[in-house]
Amino acid sequence: MASFDVERDGILLPHQFTPTMHRELYPAVSPTNPKLSAAGKIVLVTGATRGIGKGIAISWAEAGAAGIVVTGRAEDLLVGVSEEIKKLSPNTKVLAIRSEASSEDDTKNLWAKVNAEIGCIDVLICNAGVSSEQNGYPTTGNISPSLWWSDMDVNVRGTYLHIYSFLQQFISIGKEPAGTVIIVSSGAAAMTSPGTSAYSISKLAGIRLAEFLHAEHPGVRSFAYHPGMVVTQMNSGVFAKQSVDPLELAGGLSLYLSTPRADFLRGCYVSVNWDVEEMEQHANEIIEKRLLHTAFINAKLSQEGHPFEGSS
Repeated sequence: MASFDVERDGILLPHQFTPTMHRELYPAVSPTNPKLSAAGKIVLVTGATRGIGKGIAISWAEAGAAGIVVTGRAEDLLVGVSEEIKKLSPNTKVLAIRSEASSEDDTKNLWAKVNAEIGCIDVLICNAGVSSEQNGYPTTGNISPSLWWSDMDVNVRGTYLHIYSFLQQFISIGKEPAGTVIIVSSGAAAMTSPGTSAYSISKLAGIRLAEFLHAEHPGVRSFAYHPGMVVTQMNSGVFAKQSVDPLELAGGLSLYLSTPRADFLRGCYVSVNWDVEEMEQHANEIIEKRLLHTAFINAKLSQEGHPFEGSS
């Protein structure tokens, strides 16, 4: 069992599912683990110019993916990411496309280019996201509607645009959708912290999208996950001391989720800080009790009503 440091791990402790908390890369999710080989797979990572998205793309290169598509707004940074991927995995086909995540036109053009130049995407990782409230964490009524909505526009609409295009690879030719969709969410989805309503709600919506994909498209393996507390432009200030997770944790978990070994987590929310082997030991219980699915409220609703303490 991992030891906890309150100053370092405090914000994660209430969010822990397994006895072991990982703040470093470990063998079960290491990109160099042969069991996580990405040979033959083509992956598309949105928001891959820096930070978590770039780390995920690099992990897929280390795992030997057949093809990697990286997207983002900064074309010069995309070139740099592409060069790093090619150095790590010379045999991997790399396609870098500048795209605004919330733009429907950009997304259509991106996927048309992907289909023409690299073929069908096996794994979609929706990472592109923004957090509009970091400058002072303004509460509702003190943040403009347009700024508040910008989180929804990128984190929810942008995610759906790519999921729609991923599914259209199959629906447009009369086939049942297949493959894997991973939505990068956040532990913030489970928190009600003043000044973070837009971000938290948008990240909760991502988890619900994964659940709906699981319910509506049985052939699609869908997941939402917390990528860890890492040093990024979106994770600084009050969280800086606790942002010690390596980018490889997010990349490694995405590789693990793309394998049949993770099938017991389909439609679920998971965190990079949880131990995957400990979860595997309780796979049946996780599935049967829906332990990693969202709940509407904590009360147990039924025709008999909630079983209050002391009721007969």
